[in-house]
Amino acid sequence: MVDDAEIIRRGITAIISAEPDFSICDFAGNEATAVKLLERHQPDLLPLDLSLGHRDGVQFLKDIAGRFVGTRIIALSDYGDPLYVTRTLRAGAAGYLTKHPSAAQLITTLRTVAADDTLLRASRKASQREVRPQAGAPARTIASLIDRELHVFRLIGTGLGTSRIAQELGLSRKTIETYREHIKLKLSYPNAEALLKGALDWAALSQNGSPDTRKDRGNPR
Repeated sequence: MVDDAEIIRRGITAIISAEPDFSICDFAGNEATAVKLLERHQPDLLPLDLSLGHRDGVQFLKDIAGRFVGTRIIALSDYGDPLYVTRTLRAGAAGYLTKHPSAAQLITTLRTVAADDTLLRASRKASQREVRPQAGAPARTIASLIDRELHVFRLIGTGLGTSRIAQELGLSRKTIETYREHIKLKLSYPNAEALLKGALDWAALSQNGSPDTRKDRGNPR
């Protein structure tokens, strides 16, 4: 399994190891180690945290899903937004669980995916969630954002500033500023303050409707 939080790795490992029909071959805390271990073990199933630091977990999932076609990936995420779930499945995930599932939910998902089925715990009530528009602005949804813009929008929602996002993604500040402008245009936000508020609101709604479930926002720079 792949998760950058040791306590979560150990907890999930203990749950899975207690089942007679499953075994953990190894675990990783970052992308580079994960790829090396996938090459070595070629596992049947891979529980994968989509929030490895602030990297784009969906893009990493897409990369390894195309490379290790015999491994079925179960995405673990803080985000239950239907659009985010849909894009994760489109990237190659065979299953999706919001973070901190019960032991029974985790094992049921693993068995379902092992049986070559797809299990979703996220809501199917809507195919996309609207981002709150500014007064008088046309209603838009985050479905209009491309995957990289959605990832930048998600990072803005954790409280990261432009410089920090650029650092985390290995991109230039100018590139991130361009993504921010595209997001503002598509979602009808008139300024940076409105963009930040919209991103924070979406993050709170996406994470089971509770702002308290968000990761540490850090200090915007």
